[in-house]
Amino acid sequence: MMLKEKCQMTDKEWEERQKTRQLEMEAVSKALAVLSGDDAHDLFTRTFNPAFLQQRASASKELERREQASHLLKSMAQKFQNPRLATLAYQVKLDAFTRVK
Repeated sequence: MMLKEKCQMTDKEWEERQKTRQLEMEAVSKALAVLSGDDAHDLFTRTFNPAFLQQRASASKELERREQASHLLKSMAQKFQNPRLATLAYQVKLDAFTRVK
């Protein structure tokens, strides 16, 4: 009895998952149709402004100094086998956005 009930329940769950996946596939197909349609293309071409594209990236002097300090700390950590200096080097390198946080 228990085995038959468990199998029936598993079959029912499987059918529900299949129906859900089918509905998801239909929704994705509809979304792709909307996004790749002529209306979406026209809207994109009307609202796209190439003046907002990033032309080039320039590193600030602070970022360059931070990289130099990190490199120096890392080399000293390797030279003196000091894990605290290595940790500090990574903190200096990765913690560039302290003002943003």
